[in-house]
Amino acid sequence: MNARTARRKRIIRVRSVEHQMAEANFARANGELANLVELGKRLEALRVDLAVAKGAVAGRALNSVGELGMRLDLAQENLSAPLHSASERRDQMGALAQSAMIKEESAVRLYERSRKSAEAEHERRNDANRPHRRRAMSLRLIDGGAA
Repeated sequence: MNARTARRKRIIRVRSVEHQMAEANFARANGELANLVELGKRLEALRVDLAVAKGAVAGRALNSVGELGMRLDLAQENLSAPLHSASERRDQMGALAQSAMIKEESAVRLYERSRKSAEAEHERRNDANRPHRRRAMSLRLIDGGAA
């Protein structure tokens, strides 16, 4: 393995770690977004379930239900900005993960090309040296094997 091949192999290791980190960040961003979406669904379900019973209702109970409804609505409105932010972060992390994967694949292709080139060069050198080896070996045989 020549220096270029060894360097490319080190680059592959670095690119692989970068790709793994990018995938982990993407998974984390996906999880954050999923948690926020689930929270939004739970807030919506609570708001839907919040209803005033038919019939006579005490003023304090009606006031409490109304206040709770307003708080749920406010919480859902305040959730829209973090949802948007988490969605953008997930998209960015996805793009970074995709980019890291492409860089890793490119590094692997360059390594393979470099390795094949080094092997071909090694074969060429061996082929170039073979006639000399044969001639030296035949001279030894002619001389009676004493060298």
